[in-house]
Amino acid sequence: MTELGMDVFGDGEPAVFVHGSFGWGINTFSEQVALEDSFRIVLVDRRGFGRSPNGGSDGWPTDKADLADVLDEVGPAHLVGHSYGAIVALLAAGLRPAAVRSLVAIEPTLFDHAPDSHAAREMALALGAVYRSAPEMDIRAFVDAWGTAWGRSPEAQRAWVEGLGENDWAAAEATRRERYPGDAPVDFDILASATFPKVVVSGAWPTDIAPGRERARDALNDVADAVATRIGARLLLPAGRGDDRGVHPAGPVARRREPADHPDDARLGQDAPRHRHAPGGAA
Repeated sequence: MTELGMDVFGDGEPAVFVHGSFGWGINTFSEQVALEDSFRIVLVDRRGFGRSPNGGSDGWPTDKADLADVLDEVGPAHLVGHSYGAIVALLAAGLRPAAVRSLVAIEPTLFDHAPDSHAAREMALALGAVYRSAPEMDIRAFVDAWGTAWGRSPEAQRAWVEGLGENDWAAAEATRRERYPGDAPVDFDILASATFPKVVVSGAWPTDIAPGRERARDALNDVADAVATRIGARLLLPAGRGDDRGVHPAGPVARRREPADHPDDARLGQDAPRHRHAPGGAA
C-alpha cells in the first residue's frame, strides 16, 4: 500500500490528480471534488508535500515510482497531472500503461523537449539555473529566484510571498528539493502506442492576470504542442492556437471540444476540472 497522503471522494471509476510544485493535492484540485458524483476522486500529495512523508523526496525520479504504486492500488484510473505533476503523470503512465484509462497533462514543464521553441529554450536556461543552485539557497532566496525565472515582477513577487502561510512554505521547501523537470525522460514511444485517450492542455496566461509572463506562456504552449505531437494526443491551447489530433476526449476531464482560454480554467469540458494555479507560477 502506498505511503503517500491522499484525499479520496466519491465512487465510480477512479480519477487520480497529481499536483505541481508549491502546492499539494486538495490545495490544487479542490474544485475537482465536485466530480465525486461521477468518479472516485483521488487527490495525491506527492512525496514531501501535504501529508506525504519527506523521506527520499527528490521530485520526478521518486514520484514516478510512487505514482505507479498508486495506479497499482487504485487503477485502472483516469490520470490528470498539472505542471510538474503532469510530468510525473506522463512518466508513471509510461511505466503502467495498462493501469491508465485516460491521460490529461496540463502544462507539462518539459522545456528541453521543445528544442525548436525559443521561449522554451529560455525557460530551460532560467529555470535550470534555479534548480542547480537550489541546494545552496535558503528558502526565501529560492522562492525569489523561482518567481523571477517565471517572469513575476518584483511587486507581484512581494505580494505573493507576503501571502504565503505555513503550509505554503513547507511546499516551497519540498519544491526546493526537487530535481529539474525540463529534461525528464518521458517514454514518448510507449505513450504514443498506448490506446487510452490522451489530452495535453496549456492556458492563455492573459496579461491582465499574469503581466510580464509572456515567455512562460509561450514556452508552455510550445511544449504542449511538442508533447501532444509525440504521444498522439489531442491538443488544447488558447483560442486561435488549438487543434484536434483525432484522439477521443479523456474520461472525466474532456466532455466537449473547446480551446483552453485561461491558465486557471482550462475549460476541458462541461464537467472539467479547474485546477488552482500554483502560487508563484506554473509549477
